[in-house]
Amino acid sequence: MLVNISRRDLSRCRQAATGRWQLARMSGVGNQRRDGGRSDNDIDYLGVRSEFAVATLLQLEYEPSALGIDDGADMWCEAVNIDVKSTFHPVGRMLFKSKEAFKSAVCVLVSQTDQENVMDVRGWAAARDFMDHAIRVDLGHGNCWILDNERLRPLCDLWSRLAQKRVGIKKD
Repeated sequence: MLVNISRRDLSRCRQAATGRWQLARMSGVGNQRRDGGRSDNDIDYLGVRSEFAVATLLQLEYEPSALGIDDGADMWCEAVNIDVKSTFHPVGRMLFKSKEAFKSAVCVLVSQTDQENVMDVRGWAAARDFMDHAIRVDLGHGNCWILDNERLRPLCDLWSRLAQKRVGIKKD
């Protein structure tokens, strides 16, 4: 699902991305970037826009300039923690360095588009989906775990589940 980000919100995302990588480097947090062709700011900017798009789509509270390193969750809906993974590639896949790095209940995959202000929120996976179906591969930077796009669940399913949690409706 394509999500449009306003010029005002893009500005906030840019500012937050710059703050993230600057704070991390000043705090001595090592860079884990594997893509030598992109800067820390490029990667953080993609991540912030992706998180913003997911929060907008799912109508969740989100503050792009929140400081500190997250604990594996980028946002919450009630008691459900959500990790957002982003990719520069339109057909990129959900990727984690290890299965243990998947720490949230769910993860949402977002791709960049050819327009800076449009993000493609592609699908989601529950932790169990990832544990059961991820495959170990080496994409040229060491082993990692990926979940093929065919295994991603549709966003409408996640939205519905979260809406039920918000208002306390239980499925029969």
